[in-house]
Amino acid sequence: MSKFGETIKELRIAQNLELRETAHLVGVAPVYLSRVERGKEAPPSAEVIKSLAKVLAADSDVLMKLCPPANSRMDALLQSHPKLLGVVDLLLDRDLSDEQVSLVERFIRREILKESSASTV
Repeated sequence: MSKFGETIKELRIAQNLELRETAHLVGVAPVYLSRVERGKEAPPSAEVIKSLAKVLAADSDVLMKLCPPANSRMDALLQSHPKLLGVVDLLLDRDLSDEQVSLVERFIRREILKESSASTV
């Protein structure tokens, strides 16, 4: 269980709220809230966290601090290019050395992006 999820559950119980009722008040599916509480789902968006804080009479800033930091640039990149995750998985599965990863990067720059050798890393 994540610290965020654990805290949400404790606050919900302290307010004598059922999971379904809380989910309805916040505007999320009960199954989603259950998964968040059990640490099976990443913490929700800042908007949902603020709504949870209001319903649970908690400080939204404190709840936000319980969330693991997200790499928003990477998240946005993967959302806009979902197949990129497959490429990353392929590279990780092969346990490539730094030198091999550099070769892959040079290949992409040269053959796909058509960058000149002067501009490659």
